[in-house]
Amino acid sequence: MVIKELRILPPLAIGRLGAAARPMDNYEVLQDPEQPLAPRQLLPAPTFEVDPDSGAITSAGAPPVLRFTEDGNVRPVAPFLEVWALTSDPGRDDVLEPLSLHLLEQHGLGPEDVRWSVHVANHKIYRRTGDKADRIDAEAGPFHDHAVYALNGTCANFWEGKKLPLGHVRYIKPTPDFPGIRLRFTPAAGHVYGSSKEMPPPEPDPNLVDVLYNARKGRWLGYFDSDATVTVPSGIYAGSDATIDGVGVWVSKGYLDDECDGLVRVELTTEGTRLTAYARIGAGPPAYAPDSFPVRSVADELEQAMFGPTADEDDATLEAAEDVVRRAFDTVRLMNTAVLNGNAVNGLTVAGSSMVAHDTGDTGRVFEPIMAPPLVDRTALLNLHQQVLTGLRSGTAPWFADVLRDFDEVGDLSTKGRRKMPALMRGADGRSLALTRRQVDIVRKVARRPIFTEGGPGGAAAPDTGAKEQE
Repeated sequence: MVIKELRILPPLAIGRLGAAARPMDNYEVLQDPEQPLAPRQLLPAPTFEVDPDSGAITSAGAPPVLRFTEDGNVRPVAPFLEVWALTSDPGRDDVLEPLSLHLLEQHGLGPEDVRWSVHVANHKIYRRTGDKADRIDAEAGPFHDHAVYALNGTCANFWEGKKLPLGHVRYIKPTPDFPGIRLRFTPAAGHVYGSSKEMPPPEPDPNLVDVLYNARKGRWLGYFDSDATVTVPSGIYAGSDATIDGVGVWVSKGYLDDECDGLVRVELTTEGTRLTAYARIGAGPPAYAPDSFPVRSVADELEQAMFGPTADEDDATLEAAEDVVRRAFDTVRLMNTAVLNGNAVNGLTVAGSSMVAHDTGDTGRVFEPIMAPPLVDRTALLNLHQQVLTGLRSGTAPWFADVLRDFDEVGDLSTKGRRKMPALMRGADGRSLALTRRQVDIVRKVARRPIFTEGGPGGAAAPDTGAKEQE
């Protein structure tokens, strides 16, 4: 048997910040088939327990209960990345299988022959200023032992000796009970750090924001977007209003966070051939609504990139269309729909950060509710989404396909355009949110599918009436 190639699975792993000592346990997210729009149920699932001293997995049982916090701190989500091998034997097809102690031994190798390298970064400041001295990078490796390797970010514009903690990585020690080759990425705590023109004290006050950034060298403290194309919308950082040269600007307060993303690389030399593979990792904020999913996610973007904006009939299933509707309601039920619609609440109209306010601020459109105020009541929205689900299942919701916003309609500020779905939400471009073209295509195919033909709603075949075709 020959090891031809290596893979790291998953190829993209996203951790979540948390300051608790123990990472979050695994859990399953289940929906109630009788109440498809009800909050999903969370059930404990088998979870690897890692010995903090040896780095070996000691058990893989499911916890009795789920706890998202510990000692008042959020438990981080710390993903495992597994190494898989593409193996070849004469007379059979190539096989993708886990790289394990047994497979290594077959090739005269041991776990110490597997080498890891990790490079993560936080380039948020550099993304805006364009100053390479604002890049924050952290590297670990190459390493082949099972110690904990801190990912401490360095930056040319930091005060001397200061580093930004971006989490840590560990090569999990394989054992006969758990022989797989794995690396674990544990994200940072989720803290905020600051900037100053005065040198911070050697021991920072634990009750205050730790100061990392030297505002004498870099310009992040007091920075403002002079070019509105840096991001759309611009000014999406902690700041305050100021007037510079007679122009109102949004000025940075100099804060930075401990999120990051980067690459994990693995290397193995076998029979004189050096094999490598890589995967991407990232760290984002905790999921404070773990029973809910966003209506448009990174997974939707990747699916469209892989399979295209148009779905095959086999992919346009009732299940896929219902998932879009369910996630739309998940998102809506976490929103203050009255405020975001521009309703008067307690006699006051709250501008805030909403599409109503953006439409007025960006284009001068009159400030008015998007929907008729009574329609955004939570009960009314629940009934609407329930009607859509029922209509999709029965084949009586072709109207729903016409109220979805197309990607090229995000700038339509007409009354009809603003009321298309998903409503009240904005995309990264600052305009009304649209689903991916693939999501829209799936829903439209299902909604417009004839009821009593093969491939009708849900892709079910037409009922067999027992009649035979006339010759």
